[in-house]
Amino acid sequence: MTDARYERSRAAVHEAVCTVLVADGIRGLTHDRVAQESGVSRSTVYRNWPDMAALACEVFDELMHREPMDVSADPSIALGEYLADYARRLNDPVYMAVLVALIEGSARDDAFADVQRRAFSQSRSRAGDIVRRAQRDGVIAPDRDVQQCVEDMVAPFLYRRLVTQERITPAQVRRLRDDLLQRWN
Repeated sequence: MTDARYERSRAAVHEAVCTVLVADGIRGLTHDRVAQESGVSRSTVYRNWPDMAALACEVFDELMHREPMDVSADPSIALGEYLADYARRLNDPVYMAVLVALIEGSARDDAFADVQRRAFSQSRSRAGDIVRRAQRDGVIAPDRDVQQCVEDMVAPFLYRRLVTQERITPAQVRRLRDDLLQRWN
């Protein structure tokens, strides 16, 4: 059973992390600032989240997995659902701010880089699960490299949002899904 006070503090701290990252990026993410934004005492923030890199990744992981996906469904359908979910997340300014902060933090801080590697590991990747399932079901050639397939899935949308700063449309989701299935076969 979880402590209701802890859950309230956790929700407030997670919301504060998002607020700070959207407003100030990774440089603004401190125990003092999170405590100020969340209304949770600094000592409570520090006691429960002594590592800001781990906290940022915890928040990102929550944003990433906010809506559960059934990757056991038909792989073609699961791929489309994953891409639609991924586009929705990338179109969300809070998600993008946290993602950019993690990328920036990873380039500057070994603790962030280590936590980010764990957060994006293939063993935890829903995209990787979809590819492996599609390989087992014969939808994707079994000799395709899973990591390369995942990169094929995420790179076009990341480029669109990070470089061109354009939103991802449902038509682009369908086009990428169809293109990937054809290319991977």
